[in-house]
Amino acid sequence: MGDCIKLAITGGIGCGKSVVSHIMDVMGVPVYDCDRRAKEIMVTDASIVKGLKRMFGDSCYNDDGTLNRSFLASRIFTDDNNIERVNSLVHPAVKKDFEKWAAGKECPVVAVETAVLYESGMIESVDKVLVVWADKETAIRRTMKRSGMSRNQVLSRMQKQVSSDELLLLTDYSIYNDGDTPLLPEVVSLLDELKG
Repeated sequence: MGDCIKLAITGGIGCGKSVVSHIMDVMGVPVYDCDRRAKEIMVTDASIVKGLKRMFGDSCYNDDGTLNRSFLASRIFTDDNNIERVNSLVHPAVKKDFEKWAAGKECPVVAVETAVLYESGMIESVDKVLVVWADKETAIRRTMKRSGMSRNQVLSRMQKQVSSDELLLLTDYSIYNDGDTPLLPEVVSLLDELKG
């Protein structure tokens, strides 16, 4: 991979990873969005398309070739075994795609935004880890407002993720995103340290 420092931006649902990623992007740091790329790869990678159809049938995809998200969600989120099967197909492809993307960059720092840093194996491809975190109630409130999910649905998703407390024990840097404290000075300070 390229000589740039590869920084993972991670954190639980509703903590504000995307906000920090956006600030870095605006500041000129290339950011790889794992969720967005995974959705693209699930449509463009022939082996993944074939694998998903083998698992769940042709209904995984709409007639125009796009992902049938509601059908897939109905199969994935009702059975932990199905989540693992899909992840074992998609995560290695996303990791490989990130590594290829990062190798093509010539800059001091690149970032990768991922909610599943350890579960996906992406941890092996980065140099440093930044955890963005918020208190639980703030994260729940944000997620409900953004997604329209119920409180119970948000809590169910949270239970499937590594907790902020656990992530903070494994991190190089952390940013507390309470919605009041300005994030820009913290991001600037972090990038200065990384580049220094």
